Amino acid sequence: MRIVITGNGGSGKSWLGEQIASRLSLPLVRLDDVYWAGAYGATGRDKPTVFHEVEEQSRGERWVIEGVYGWLLPAALPRATHFAFIDLPVEDCLANLRARGNQGGGDAGSFQAMLDWVAEYPTRTNVYSRLVHRQLWEAFDGTKVRLETRDAVTRYALALDILET
Repeated sequence: MRIVITGNGGSGKSWLGEQIASRLSLPLVRLDDVYWAGAYGATGRDKPTVFHEVEEQSRGERWVIEGVYGWLLPAALPRATHFAFIDLPVEDCLANLRARGNQGGGDAGSFQAMLDWVAEYPTRTNVYSRLVHRQLWEAFDGTKVRLETRDAVTRYALALDILET
C-alpha cells in the first residue's frame, strides 16, 4: 500500500493522510515538512535534493505521501499503488483555512497571502495548480479516486476496505 494524496491548500490532504496512516499503520510523509525542513514558510530547500529524498522515501513498501507540490509528486508516483486527488471547490478550501487559522506562524498579511494563493488554484497553470494535479492524476495507472466534497474525503478515509485492495 503506497498512497499519494494531492489537492489545493486547505483541501484536507494532511488530515486525510493522517487518518489513513493511523488506521493502516503506514508511515506518513508530508511534502511540506520535506521541502521546508519542518519549518513551513522558511526558505525552501534545494529542489533536486528534496526530489531525491522523496524518491528514496517512496522506495519503501508501505507509505502515505501528501502534498501540493506538482513538481515533487512524480518522485513518488512511479511506486504509488493509490492516488487520491482532493478536488474540492475553492470556497471549501478557503473556509477550512479560515476555520483552522494561521498555522504557519506568520502575520495577518502572510495568512491573507495564503488565502489569495489558495483562491487562485483553479486558474494557476504552474506546478501548484489544479490543472497539473489533474494531469498527474489522469496519467496515473493505479487505483485512483477524485474526491470532490468534504463528505467524500471523510468517506474515503473511513473506507479502509477499498484502500486495502
